[in-house]
Amino acid sequence: MNKEIILESLTRALESWVRNASAAQLWHVHQAGGLAASIEADDEVVQVRIVLGGARDALSDIGKTDGRLPVTEAFLGSSAWGAPPAQGSPEREQWFLSSELAQTHARQYLMAEVGERRDLLDRCVDDWIARQRAAS
Repeated sequence: MNKEIILESLTRALESWVRNASAAQLWHVHQAGGLAASIEADDEVVQVRIVLGGARDALSDIGKTDGRLPVTEAFLGSSAWGAPPAQGSPEREQWFLSSELAQTHARQYLMAEVGERRDLLDRCVDDWIARQRAAS
């Protein structure tokens, strides 16, 4: 098992998940985190799947902002976004789910998190390798 290959596969799987996540999945991650990795590897093949709501691991807090808007909002100003409903209100979720711009920025924020939080990705792979060694 080559850690770098697994780490690269994990990064690609996360990026793919972010690109393909539904608005509701983005909202969930934005509110509470919850991403996890399912890794299968042998000497020749590495398969990584990202799941939402799986067993908590090092990735579980990636993207979690507790409902605050991503940092990218500051670059557009409130006129581009419209005035979002108050944080914590049920209307805020509906606003997010209907705003393609908010979803785009949530994706950008998650992609940045994947790039910046290499320590969490490393820890996720290290934990997986440790479990594999303990099992054999």
